[in-house]
Amino acid sequence: MVVLRAVVWSALAVAGLGVSATAASAGDRHPEVDTARPTPVVYPKVAQRWGEEGTVLVSVYVNEFGHPVKVGVARSSGYVDLDNAAVDTVMNWHFVPAIRDGAIASDWARVQVIYKLPQSP
Repeated sequence: MVVLRAVVWSALAVAGLGVSATAASAGDRHPEVDTARPTPVVYPKVAQRWGEEGTVLVSVYVNEFGHPVKVGVARSSGYVDLDNAAVDTVMNWHFVPAIRDGAIASDWARVQVIYKLPQSP
């Protein structure tokens, strides 16, 4: 079983980018996973066989069309194959773009991809 939990934080420093000190207007929002266009999360079979579980925090830069442009692991699950699968999965998702000052904009978001093995009955 793979649980998707999209978590978005505002104005975080990513890969050496500075944190914005400007105040956000009430209508501003960060990119969000477009749940109307679901894309399955792949749980690598070898990871399941080895009993690997974990959460990958992925930073993703989403353009104004809702497409992920840059993706990186912000916090590892501790397993390279789960981290790589999470990055590949997020690159195939579609996002609702950010809104800044009433206009569609590109922005960073962070999402969690949680890998959990099914429980035996």
